[in-house]
Amino acid sequence: SHNGSAGIFARINYDYKGIYLIELSGRADASSKFPSNQQWGFFPSGSLGYRISEEAYFQEAKEYVSNLKVRASYGAIGNQEIGSNMFLETMEKITNDVNWLGTGSALYDYFTQPKMVSPTLTWETITTTNIGIDLGFLNNDLNVNFDWYQRDTKGMLAPGKALPQVIGATAAFENAGSLRTRGWELNIDYRHVFQDADNLAIHANFNLADYKAVITEWD
Repeated sequence: SHNGSAGIFARINYDYKGIYLIELSGRADASSKFPSNQQWGFFPSGSLGYRISEEAYFQEAKEYVSNLKVRASYGAIGNQEIGSNMFLETMEKITNDVNWLGTGSALYDYFTQPKMVSPTLTWETITTTNIGIDLGFLNNDLNVNFDWYQRDTKGMLAPGKALPQVIGATAAFENAGSLRTRGWELNIDYRHVFQDADNLAIHANFNLADYKAVITEWD
């Protein structure tokens, strides 16, 4: 099988004194794995960061908390990996080897019914929302990061509603499924270099995470 893809993307970053951070991006992707009127998809994303520890009013507290940053992001990406020819009414060739009344083997071919297809098949879209906080202590030797996220997968390729058997074909696959994953992650990292001990360094890391995935739509 052969397929082609195209993409256009752009990104804008803004940094004000290392305190306020903004990033906006957008991409448009096209894939020949979809019908000609459904090939393009647009997937935007953006993130915000606020480094509280760089504010003037926080300087006295930096003796105890060397870094404090809160952040949030939202973004979408597209998935085109749905297989080949999913929107084409292809027929499958079957070859059988039969023995007619003991006269020996004979090969014959036949073709299946054209498969059912969806005329609106398009991109599966995965959107992710993330909220996090970064903390640094002991001149950033000790760092604590916490993230909460929600990932929604929409337009998952799924079988359509069952058809009567008299039609002689199975239901077409279409963008009929949705999946939601929610979770959180905690990471604690410690690094220290002993300058008076020939730069001896120690490093320790602790990570804890949990998530739950639920199918929210399956027709």
